[in-house]
Amino acid sequence: MATITETFDGCEIVIENDTKLTINGKHISYEYNLSTDKWMSRYLPYTDYGSLIDLARSIVRDTVEFTHVNP
Repeated sequence: MATITETFDGCEIVIENDTKLTINGKHISYEYNLSTDKWMSRYLPYTDYGSLIDLARSIVRDTVEFTHVNP
């Protein structure tokens, strides 16, 4: 596994070996459900994602903490 770095909607997403996720340097807690093969986080309760990068992008796009209002 490798480190993935991506800028999405002005935020830097870093995933290290599927074991550490940060957005703009902030550690994001998440869980992986082996039986469903899905990723989830408290930032977006009751939703799950097929990949960790999809989860991270949704957190950036759909949470107040990372959403940017463009003038």
